[in-house]
Amino acid sequence: MTMDNSQASQTDDLSLADKAEEVRAYIVAVRGGAPFLSAADGRLLVTWLEQGIPVGRILAAIDEVSEKRRKKRSRRRLTLTACKRSIEKTPQPSPEPQPTAKPMTVTLHAYAAELNALEVPPTLQGERAKLVARIGSLEGSPERVATDAIAACRTFQEAAWEAMQANIKPIWAEAEAELSALRSVLKPDQFEAYIDEVARDIVKRRTPLVSAKAVWDRVSAL
Repeated sequence: MTMDNSQASQTDDLSLADKAEEVRAYIVAVRGGAPFLSAADGRLLVTWLEQGIPVGRILAAIDEVSEKRRKKRSRRRLTLTACKRSIEKTPQPSPEPQPTAKPMTVTLHAYAAELNALEVPPTLQGERAKLVARIGSLEGSPERVATDAIAACRTFQEAAWEAMQANIKPIWAEAEAELSALRSVLKPDQFEAYIDEVARDIVKRRTPLVSAKAVWDRVSAL
């Protein structure tokens, strides 16, 4: 799927600040830690958004990089800068507007049906119902639908993380085991922060259908 700038301007009413906030909220939910972007990440994000790179593509790249990091843990935590290659390798929309183009409207009813069949523990069934209802009600431009759908997925994943706090010790232990090779090369505070990121990833990977990548794959195929 390709979107030209005229389609985005006619159907996407999110401001640059709104889009930046969605990216900030998503990466913080994925990695934990400080609830803000570094100065370098902030500048990079503004550049991407001003270039017209869709929020959904940026957030899907965060998921893609997270998956790669599971296979080979680096000493650094997840950042937007780490996603740069994944994002910038994708062809971007033409900067030239096309006044004759008509807005494209998409829906995600099929994706909502997939989510409705998703197996979740009893503590998350209410959140799944909210997610399904929100995804099923979305309609509009591809970029706006993708952004709103990913925001709904983030809300679900945040709820899943909170629901696990009462039984977080086994997840924490699993995260420590995955990072055992880095224990001797990271400072204690760095290691603990990294454990938080991996623990969140462990919870998130239990429902891979609820992710930015899952949304973007479906929207970009329409």
